[in-house]
Amino acid sequence: MDIRQLKHFVALIETGTEHAAAEDQHISQPGLSSSIKRLENELGTPLFEREGRGMSPNARGNDFYPHAKRILGNLRLARAELADTESRLIIGVGDIRASNFIAAMTKEMQEHFSQIQIEFYESHYQALCSSMEKGDIDAAIVGIPLDFSSSKLLVKTLTRTQFAVFGSADHPLTKIERAIEITDLLDYPWMQNTKAPDNTPFLPQIEGVGPISRDKAKFICVDSLHMGKELLVNSHCLCHCPELAMVVELSRGRVKKLDLPIRIYNVTIAALRQKDMYSSTLDHLFSVVDKYFENTAMHLD
Repeated sequence: MDIRQLKHFVALIETGTEHAAAEDQHISQPGLSSSIKRLENELGTPLFEREGRGMSPNARGNDFYPHAKRILGNLRLARAELADTESRLIIGVGDIRASNFIAAMTKEMQEHFSQIQIEFYESHYQALCSSMEKGDIDAAIVGIPLDFSSSKLLVKTLTRTQFAVFGSADHPLTKIERAIEITDLLDYPWMQNTKAPDNTPFLPQIEGVGPISRDKAKFICVDSLHMGKELLVNSHCLCHCPELAMVVELSRGRVKKLDLPIRIYNVTIAALRQKDMYSSTLDHLFSVVDKYFENTAMHLD
């Protein structure tokens, strides 16, 4: 099997047409078609449905696509690590990106792996896991549920964090001298990240009282954590999110955690990558991130 065949196959899947794939790979269209046919012969199965002058992947083609992406990704990283050639490493990050571990990773890459360009891609864990399984990204640092499991991904636990309720440093509820009640919480809007996983608890459950009713609560929707933080700091809205996501703002006195007897909701912060991907660069970066979160957890305790 020729590596060029895999590149042609992936290009055809991703561009959708033979013409676009041939242009992307700097090859003639008949040359691309011949390369795909040789790959199918070597695998012993058709990967595309031929319909008139077009081609679309069949079930076998869709199944083979993530394998081809992983092979090419492993080869790309291996070449970068073995030789002084330029390459790139794509790392997905979840909402905990704001805890500044990105800066630690970037600094380490500049000092020890300057030939590798690092790229960060933001999304929630469900989308990032899907992207990793397809080979679109190399690894991810993200919050996952405690019961998360995957047969295809290697999971390295970095730390755990709890959800808490946050408001701005001058929020009226941070100055209240009596116990905060649900009616107090309903007086203010709650931040909701529209790109967060479906099961994210945007509203807390008060111990001994129960959950805040979504029907009675007011929401302000944002599509990024950065936007949400600016809103939180500069308004009187409230936010129920992982403590680790607010560690920088807490240390700078920009937000405060409300003293509430809420139900504990834990999240695992983990480094994820494909089980069949081997990279000394990723091993090194994961150790750097592990130390970073170890130090961060000490500040949260």
